[in-house]
Amino acid sequence: MEKKEFVFKRSFSDGKQRRLIFNEKNFKFEDKDFGNNLFTIFDKDEITDYRFGIRWIRFELTYGREYQIFVRNKDNKIIKISFKSYLGRKKNAFHKLYCEILTELWNYYFEDIIDNFINKHNNNEEFSIGDVLFKKDNIELNISGIFNQKKVMIPWDKIRTKAYYSYFSIYSIDNPSDINRGYSYKEDWNTNVLHSVLRTLLKQKKIETYE
Repeated sequence: MEKKEFVFKRSFSDGKQRRLIFNEKNFKFEDKDFGNNLFTIFDKDEITDYRFGIRWIRFELTYGREYQIFVRNKDNKIIKISFKSYLGRKKNAFHKLYCEILTELWNYYFEDIIDNFINKHNNNEEFSIGDVLFKKDNIELNISGIFNQKKVMIPWDKIRTKAYYSYFSIYSIDNPSDINRGYSYKEDWNTNVLHSVLRTLLKQKKIETYE
């Protein structure tokens, strides 16, 4: 796979053209302004999580939007990729850029992470994505109780999901009103990974089907 490069300005106040480079070995973003090395670099094998979403820019009225993508590594270091549109200026171009970056993040890095999780489950290995623990016979996750969060177990044949624009929901078909949890693509790390892994496994088990 050849490298993929994007070049963009983050905002009016930051007029510098920033380079974002994906390749099979690492992930580079030109997020520094001074020094000999202007790039923050994550090696591919140290990338662990991402999250993404749109932050609305408001002052009495909404007048802009900031497209945000965060990538985290094993050392808990974070690269923030962002760019802003004000008063609708370049809104379509920025939305296209946002979608293209997310697609390439998936293709270069997170598709392999997802495949690794699926292989672990098929080999009867336990693993976690966020606070969801995947086990041979069930998953365990935290839901909101009356006073605090509590851990619940859902057997595989009782798991159901719903996908929305901004979040992904997991619930038990036996008690969906009490046993359910939503995960935000913007606020919760690896919600898109959780979505893909869980739905792939549910489809393999012939529990859920998707269009």
